Formats: sequence, structure tokens, C-alpha cells
Amino acid sequence: MINLLLLALCAAAPAAAAKQDVLVTVNGVAVNRRHVADRAWNRHADASLNEIIDELLISQAADSLKVKSEAGEVEARLKRIQSRFQDETTFKERLSATGSSLAALRSELEAQVLREQLVVRARALTVTDAEAQDFFNANKDKLGAPEAVHLRHILVSSEKQASDFLIALRAGADFARLAAEVSLDGASKERGGDLGLITRGMLDPDIEKVVFALAAGQVAAPVRSAGGFHLFKADEVRPAKPAAFPEVQQDLKQALLSDKIKKSWPDYLKELHSKAKIIPATSGKSPR
Repeated sequence: MINLLLLALCAAAPAAAAKQDVLVTVNGVAVNRRHVADRAWNRHADASLNEIIDELLISQAADSLKVKSEAGEVEARLKRIQSRFQDETTFKERLSATGSSLAALRSELEAQVLREQLVVRARALTVTDAEAQDFFNANKDKLGAPEAVHLRHILVSSEKQASDFLIALRAGADFARLAAEVSLDGASKERGGDLGLITRGMLDPDIEKVVFALAAGQVAAPVRSAGGFHLFKADEVRPAKPAAFPEVQQDLKQALLSDKIKKSWPDYLKELHSKAKIIPATSGKSPR
């Protein structure tokens, strides 16, 4: 009796497992996990395998050369990315919306920094002061700070509204507070109408003529655009400033080093592959 019961249970087990493996049915036709796994394997196996091989070769080379991802540089890059968002909560929400997380981003940055430090060590990459000076001399006009205006604006629907608000501003109303209350520009109203630093070429030419004629603290007369009527205030006016080599030297050296890293990496990775003993398995079947 017991033997018969065991046989029945053993026979039922594969059927139960198969039923649990079904992900969806389409008009009575079952689609199970194996179908999905096989298709994913056929489409992505080579790319995924090559990615894993690269990661192993990089890790092994880093261990051999005693190279580790510099934690300070990872955190600095993470902070630079986070600074592009309004606050930490918004930053994390955006990561989550893209299917990532803070931990995943940090891991990605750690791998990036490790690759850079590895190729720098392996290829003895450096940038001399002379190289930085030569680049500066060839690009001096592009490296200077352009003329800029730190601008705020209020967008309303009619010229009458704009004129009334201009009177209130000239009478002493706070521009940022008024922008937060009445501006139709949802992207800037929460920041008191702050548009940040504006350089030439960023705005419509007709608006540009108006805002670059403002003095610091001045509010322009209403300006019409396709979106409505604008009131612009110059919080700060920054004249163009020629570049000075001592002020940009370190940034130039880092930029030039990054360029050398980018150019050296493909050949270095090929070298790691050529020196490695990579033996394919005989089976190419997808994992069960």
C-alpha cells in the first residue's frame, strides 16, 4: 500500500511542478518559464557571456596589479549625479523609475572607476603640464567664461497681468515669491522663477536682447513669446572672463587623461582577452 502511494506521489510531482512553471496561458495555450528562458538565451546569451568574461578579466587584472576602485572618486561622481536633481528623494525616485537603485548606481560607478584606474596603471597613462599648456593655448578662446545672466522670470497669460505685476515689483514686491504664486511656468515657479545662468544662444534672440541689456537687480518690461508674457529679472550679471591657465590646469589635465583612458581601453581589453585562457564548454544549451 505504501509503495503504491509513493508511486502515485512521484507521478504527480512532475505534473505539479510543470503547472507551477506556467507563467501565463493564451487562449488555453500555456507559456512556461522554459519558453521564456530559451528565448532570452537565444537573444542575449552571447552578449551576456561576453560581458561576464570582460568583468572576470578586469577583476583578475586588477587583483594582479593590486588596483582597487577609489572610494573617494566613486562618492564624488555619485554626488555630481545627485546634484542634478532637486533633492535626494527625487533622485531616488528617478532611479527607481528606471529600474535602478542607489546601490546599483554605486556599483556601476565603482566598476567604471576601477576600469579607469586599471588602464591608467597598465598603460602608465599620464598628462604632463606641457600637454595641458599646449591644449590651453590651442583652445584658449573656448575655455573662458562667457557673458552670462542669472535670470528669473514670471510667465502670465496676458499683457495686462504682466503690466500689473511689473508695477507691483517696482513698488517693492518680492520677485521670487510672486513667481511662486502666479507664474504659469511649472518648471521654474517652485524655484521662484529661477532659470539659472543663461548664456548667449540659450534663448530666443528677441528675448536675449532684452535680458542681456539688464543690470543686476533690474526687471525688464513685459516680453511676449509663444507661451504668453514674461517678466525677466537679472539677479546677477557676469561679464565674459578670459581663461587663465592656473585656474583650469587641473581640470584640463583630468579631461586629457580621461580622453587617453577612453582611447586606450579597447586595445587594453583586447590584450586581456588575447592573454587569457578562455575555454568554451561543449554544451550550448540554456540553463534549466
